[in-house]
Amino acid sequence: MTLLAELALVVVAAITVAVSVAMLPEAVAWRNRRAPAPPAARPEQLVRLESLVTMAGASALRAHAYLRPLLVEITSRRLAARGQTLERIPEAVAKDLLGAPLWELVRPDRQFPEDRHRRGVPRQDLAAMVEALERL
Repeated sequence: MTLLAELALVVVAAITVAVSVAMLPEAVAWRNRRAPAPPAARPEQLVRLESLVTMAGASALRAHAYLRPLLVEITSRRLAARGQTLERIPEAVAKDLLGAPLWELVRPDRQFPEDRHRRGVPRQDLAAMVEALERL
């Protein structure tokens, strides 16, 4: 074979391979493929709230020291929109508006729990508290 014929054969083979690869759908997808997007980061505030809820369920002390201040702040703001304050609202009215579990946790005269290691706020009570706050 002559050099020119060999060169022509190589060129034709290269063109054939290039056209064949270009016609494959996977090749197009492979060329345009990007690295998968990293999973969306969870908002920091959500992570803190989840941790707070977990801690509040673990012990009465943690519920009082960590969850109570947040609930007092939220409850105070919700009551202020109704012209009420935690300090001045009658207990009977507070229990009706807030429900007993929330009132017991946010009441102004609440003392630190005597048994600080006892179980904290059960999840069903916390769910009831959130519902009460949403109703306000």
